[in-house]
Amino acid sequence: GDIAIFTKPLKVPKGDRSYITTDVLLALDGTDQPEELLYVITSPPQYGQIEYISYPGIPIASFSQMDVARQIVCYVHKTEAVVLEDTFR
Repeated sequence: GDIAIFTKPLKVPKGDRSYITTDVLLALDGTDQPEELLYVITSPPQYGQIEYISYPGIPIASFSQMDVARQIVCYVHKTEAVVLEDTFR
């Protein structure tokens, strides 16, 4: 079926990390099975990385909507420079 994806900006101070929550990233497909909705990072962020909070320093290439709902995925700002925007796909 159709998948709807809702995104909002995530503000992360330089050198810090922030959780990716359902307020920031939410995908819905109408099945109520978020563990089956998988995000695959095809273009990583330039100034930081996406990682699981339990494995700091190790970038990940994919995560599920359930991981987002459990608040176990974060963006880590890895540069000392002030950057106005960073993106990943």
